Amino acid sequence: MAERNRHFKVDKLPADIKSQVDEMIAANFKYAEIVEYIQSEANMTISPMAISRYAGHMRKTIQALHMAQENFRAIMDEVNKYPSLDISEAILRLLSHVVVEGIQNTSEEKWKELDPEKLLKQSTALVKAAAYKKNLDIKNEDIMSAGFDQIKGMFFDLMSKEEPELYSKVLDFLDRKRGE
Repeated sequence: MAERNRHFKVDKLPADIKSQVDEMIAANFKYAEIVEYIQSEANMTISPMAISRYAGHMRKTIQALHMAQENFRAIMDEVNKYPSLDISEAILRLLSHVVVEGIQNTSEEKWKELDPEKLLKQSTALVKAAAYKKNLDIKNEDIMSAGFDQIKGMFFDLMSKEEPELYSKVLDFLDRKRGE
């Protein structure tokens, strides 16, 4: 049964009692103690096995949350390391790293079990995502460049007529910065 479709008896408890049960699980109370607490506070009969299943699910959820936070932290580290890098590029870098690491750690037996068609489809999807991103970057750069040139033309046309020395200095400065 898929974990996301499971319903636990603990979920039916009032919010304050459920919260206390979560804290008791996190503090490693014995399941029998949690059962007693639920019976005394919510007047509900529940088995230690039900608590065990709920605790296992809760731990898996917390572990998945920690993994997501680590992945987000890795993405943000890349973005902070390279300020000109956008978030989608950082995600592609992280995914590419995970894929390469997965390939390197795959045993020969596992390679024999893999469906080559599925593997090719997934590889193609990753390559297409990277190519799409690169194409968008090029288009955005062209649009920004065209917009910059248009504004520069309008603004500097006026400046060249009224302040020719300032015009020359500003034009040199902007061309240098644009090259960077």
